[in-house]
Amino acid sequence: MSLDPSPSKLVDELPPLGRAAELDELLLLLKPEGPSIVHVYGVPGIGKTSLLRALASHALRNGRVVHVLDCSTIEPTEQGLMSALAAAGLKAQSNGDLSGIVCLDNYDLFLLLDAWLREHLSPQNPALKLVLCSRCAPNPAWLAAEGLHASLRVRELDATASRGLLQQAGISEPEMGRILDFAQGHPLALRLAAAIARHRSGEYPGDLAMHEVVQQLSGYFLDGSDLPLRTALEAMSTVRRLTLGLLSALCGEASAASLYERLERSPVVESRKDGLVLHPAVQEAIAQRLRASDPARFTGYRRAAWRELERTADQISASDLWRYTADVIYLVDNPIVREAFFPVAQQQLAVERARPEDRDTVLSIAGRHDGAAGRALSEHWWRAMPTSFRVVRNASREIVGYYSMFDAASAPPTALAVDPMTRAWTAHLAAEHPLEPRKALFLRRWLGLETGEAPSSVQAACWLDVKRAYLELRPSLRRVYLAVSELMPYASAAQELGFESVCADQGLPQSTAILRFGPGSVDAWLRQLVRRELRMQDEFELDEASQQVLVGGACIPLTQLEFGVMKSLRRANGAIVGREQILDEVWGERQSSVGSNVVDVVVLALRKKLGPSSSALITVRGRGYRLVS
Repeated sequence: MSLDPSPSKLVDELPPLGRAAELDELLLLLKPEGPSIVHVYGVPGIGKTSLLRALASHALRNGRVVHVLDCSTIEPTEQGLMSALAAAGLKAQSNGDLSGIVCLDNYDLFLLLDAWLREHLSPQNPALKLVLCSRCAPNPAWLAAEGLHASLRVRELDATASRGLLQQAGISEPEMGRILDFAQGHPLALRLAAAIARHRSGEYPGDLAMHEVVQQLSGYFLDGSDLPLRTALEAMSTVRRLTLGLLSALCGEASAASLYERLERSPVVESRKDGLVLHPAVQEAIAQRLRASDPARFTGYRRAAWRELERTADQISASDLWRYTADVIYLVDNPIVREAFFPVAQQQLAVERARPEDRDTVLSIAGRHDGAAGRALSEHWWRAMPTSFRVVRNASREIVGYYSMFDAASAPPTALAVDPMTRAWTAHLAAEHPLEPRKALFLRRWLGLETGEAPSSVQAACWLDVKRAYLELRPSLRRVYLAVSELMPYASAAQELGFESVCADQGLPQSTAILRFGPGSVDAWLRQLVRRELRMQDEFELDEASQQVLVGGACIPLTQLEFGVMKSLRRANGAIVGREQILDEVWGERQSSVGSNVVDVVVLALRKKLGPSSSALITVRGRGYRLVS
């Protein structure tokens, strides 16, 4: 029998069953003497979001406002968070400080900003109370931060609350007993089992870990769904969020509208203002199963999603740019890239701006691994740009590493000239862009106390922090230079990410690697990574700002008319575009003053510029042109 979950979707806004004690702890936030920062954590599906909504609902009934923000919809940069706070209506006091209670749900996706919240936002706004809601316990660095802290671990429901939840879902007593034994008080497991039990009953395997319970139930739920719904859920597991346009691309336009409505009613799907989202634990389970059982279909869904994202790229507004970027990143199945922007594990190391008292420790680490000359260069940059240094601290607040990075344009020219590495980078940058200044980051050095520059948890923490700078500086960031004594340990990852070796013939103390983002900045680089992983490198990307076409890793400058024709053909997504339509879209009102063969002339010029890729521009005799991959 097919499984349609429409009859029951628990109302999350109601006070959750069995959470009275946890809610009482959160309600202390409403008191002046209550904590200023509360960390709410627990395994996926345990009911953290429901608890936050209950807090907001209770506060509203008592004339208070609690702002619940979903970090998955906010760009993880300072500007992104401040814009979200402003949009939520968070008020500032007369002195300009923020005041109120803010809950950051899905905080796991916001770890790029963890240090900034701890070091700047919280201490600079003492009237602002924060609730950080994530899978993992807080970084130990929070224990040493300013303000009164509290931690609340959300655990499984007791038997009484579990039984009440199943009674609400209309589960019969005999079936209830089997579910209670299997679900172990996990709210998502109870909800899934209830949806399955309404259509069929059965025995559940025992002695499973909680994540295995959710995986098992996700499989049962998927198998019990009819083919259209099962296909939609599988396709949905490969994307970050599902819009009607994406569903049409993944499952076909004919059934998209009705499928979208059915998905909205599913107990494992949340409807948000920017689309539908599968519960993370269920999404992970379905995606893993699909990847293992049918990798070709798994890749096919991702390719279809990518084509739809590419088709709508030029329609993205500035306010939706982060959502689009996050959708692109999610299609990258490479953990090196995915974890860099969406880390799922809490970091035990904290990366923070270096303080004046950290100088001797930083220089000692430099001397230990780079010798006297390396120490002298680190001391030189500490004097020239002390704010470029970030230190890595362990749970005991001891410095276990550091890195130094700065915008090349902000560094004093005299300081750049003293250091042979930055002198070479400046010359290389000027040679490649003599007339057009481009924003470049110089990652001068990163070192761990024990491991130096070798791959380690310290190095990983540094690189996670570097990605925050990538996002903050887009779309103006064009390239990153870095110094490394030994390239081999990073060769594989560097190749996947697009790093190249440069300045190798200049006798420098370390090797130099460069990451070129290109005219499309970080977003274009991410799109190239998706293409490479999905083996779609030959697809065309149009860069509106620079009026270039990117194909096969090459940037080809186009005239205004050439770019317009390419854009018209690209927008058609492989369909035939007639000459009259091209004239109307590219020349507009000017078409009456041009010859009838002007489109053919521009297409001929395009073919010459595209070179080996020109075969993708196809003439359809008597009908027009089309662009294929």
